[in-house]
Amino acid sequence: MFGIFVNENGGIPYASAIAMGVKPIETRSRNMLGSLVGQRVAVIRTRRGKRPTIVGYADIVKAEFCPASEFDRYRIDTLIPEGSAYDVKGAGKWFYYMANPAICLPHELPADAIRHGRSYCEF
Repeated sequence: MFGIFVNENGGIPYASAIAMGVKPIETRSRNMLGSLVGQRVAVIRTRRGKRPTIVGYADIVKAEFCPASEFDRYRIDTLIPEGSAYDVKGAGKWFYYMANPAICLPHELPADAIRHGRSYCEF
């Protein structure tokens, strides 16, 4: 199974929001999760100084590029506040549509599960 890393250093519980179905769109600045479309993935919360933790699961059902000019229309589904570190920059962001979310009891992974520059892992 694959797990996607969802950074929560900004104080918003993005990973938990995906697992609860409150955040149906996960974003990336590059197409880093496109190979996982059609798969069920673990949602892994990452925070500076903490071990990565599985908080739930979801299916990635579609990936598409959203131009910066249209990003504001989807802000409520991404939970990304205007001006935050995760806000759209440049031409736009990749959207990954999440479905069939499920929360689980938190399960910590080894600290070395995160590899620099990776958006997901296999376990």
